[in-house]
Amino acid sequence: MNRAPAASSLLFVIAAGLAILLSGPLLLFNPWFVSFEQGRFGVAPSLESDQAGVDRVTAPMLADLVRNGDFGESLNGSTPILDAAERSHMRDVGGLVRALLAIEVVALIVLAIAGRRLRNARARRGRLLLTAAGGVGAGAILLAAFFAISFEAAFAAFHALFFAAGTWQFGPDSNLIRLFPEPFWFEVSLLAGASIVLSALIAALLGRRDLRLAEAAA
Repeated sequence: MNRAPAASSLLFVIAAGLAILLSGPLLLFNPWFVSFEQGRFGVAPSLESDQAGVDRVTAPMLADLVRNGDFGESLNGSTPILDAAERSHMRDVGGLVRALLAIEVVALIVLAIAGRRLRNARARRGRLLLTAAGGVGAGAILLAAFFAISFEAAFAAFHALFFAAGTWQFGPDSNLIRLFPEPFWFEVSLLAGASIVLSALIAALLGRRDLRLAEAAA
């Protein structure tokens, strides 16, 4: 069996870890899931609207995150539902989302290329997948536990890490808070953690399959 280059192994395990970490949470940024969660937590009544009206402003906002839009969607057809400070924060969020999407795309490309280079070293590729899955999966469980036990502290720490101070705190009268209330984010955070664990389990199964095939070919 040919020895796989060390560089390919390193790139593979890093790319696998990033793909496991990002794929599930990024898939949650879709209008169908967000609409379902908003309906669960009474967003429409808090805005004196119906779910169809909330969907009309939320879906374009999710698209604005990806296309660097202006977040000027209006619920009443005249004025933007978000004020200037809220729109500024959403543009910051969009910058983070686009960066994560770019990392995800690069990770998937590198994963495919490095995985192909490791095709003659199935046992090594399987062990690398198990390493990535185990590390990221364990980290996701710990992080989810932190969010579940102390959500407000975890939420604040996340925002302080990625956004400038004073740009992301809004009062209870904020339409941004009404659109995406704290219970919404609590549940989404837990589901994001669960999606990472699920991705890790899938990667682990693929790693185990590589190990079995390598043993059968030995």
